[in-house]
Amino acid sequence: MKLTPVLALIFSVCNVSAQNISSFSPEKFRFAISEDKKPQIIDVRTKAEFDAEHIDGAVNIDINKIDFQKRINKKIKKDRIVYVYCRTGVRSLRAAKILSNLDFTRIYNLEGGLEAWKKLSYPTKKKHNKGNL
Repeated sequence: MKLTPVLALIFSVCNVSAQNISSFSPEKFRFAISEDKKPQIIDVRTKAEFDAEHIDGAVNIDINKIDFQKRINKKIKKDRIVYVYCRTGVRSLRAAKILSNLDFTRIYNLEGGLEAWKKLSYPTKKKHNKGNL
């Protein structure tokens, strides 16, 4: 019986950091960014993935780069909502946890990532390679 309050305290502390992260379906994610006047959308994939295709308005900050946290602190405002995504939702959830640890308070993760977004035929922006003319 004495262990139960301790476990309850541990679980409540562990959940505090996750309370500011919400995983949104592609429908809800798209609606949220459309309602936000100036959304902060972060694509945490590699530059090559981003250049191939991304959500319009997103900035690319690769979670696997050593300066990820530094670039987040430099480019993203803590007092606004942060929308984060990757290809399938795994890297973006990891990034969301890092953002939470950096004291960002409202983080929306795209559930299923860009793959789920594209399955619903939502628009993406592609870098057009003009090649040699």
